[in-house]
Amino acid sequence: MPDGRPLYQHQIEVLRKACPEAETVYVSLAQDSEMDELLQNASKVSYEATPGENSIEIILDLESSQGDESKGPAAGLLAAYDSDPEATWLVVACDYPSITADALQELRTRYKSPVTCFQNQEGFYEPLLGIWSPEATNHLKENCKAGKLSPSKAVRELEGYTYLPEDSEGLLRNVNIRSEWEDALRSLRDEPTDNFVEEPLEVL
Repeated sequence: MPDGRPLYQHQIEVLRKACPEAETVYVSLAQDSEMDELLQNASKVSYEATPGENSIEIILDLESSQGDESKGPAAGLLAAYDSDPEATWLVVACDYPSITADALQELRTRYKSPVTCFQNQEGFYEPLLGIWSPEATNHLKENCKAGKLSPSKAVRELEGYTYLPEDSEGLLRNVNIRSEWEDALRSLRDEPTDNFVEEPLEVL
């Protein structure tokens, strides 16, 4: 990110601002993910921007991300459901560098069970920027058992609530390749937001 931190640390800070009452941010990782020092020590992390200690916990995918075992974008949601089948999850994928705390707070305000997510200007759902109830994650789990791995399909089948946020083109910018990431970084440098903090996350 423009402030020198990895994107996932920025996303953690955004989630903290969007959900100040939350005690824990859960980071979903593939089984073979490399972990930096912060993630390796994720059980005790404090934020300079927030009084007291705030924990990060790791949730590993249930199955390998390689070959036929991979559940694709659904994997993290399935692992979250397995870790706590009664939880309602606010999900933020790691490839949306422009998402803001204000946008996530609006998403929380607009939440309607069983699932609520953004949609983009083309009308496509953004299920990995959404809020999933136990009913919704269980439906996704059953879909995956039947070979239907798409979270968007689950949202459609559940008639989930979706909406187009303001400044959706910038807010929902998705980065998957180097050129997209470089474009996003240029935009973020040109348009700084209050989502960036000067102090790095401190590992205790």
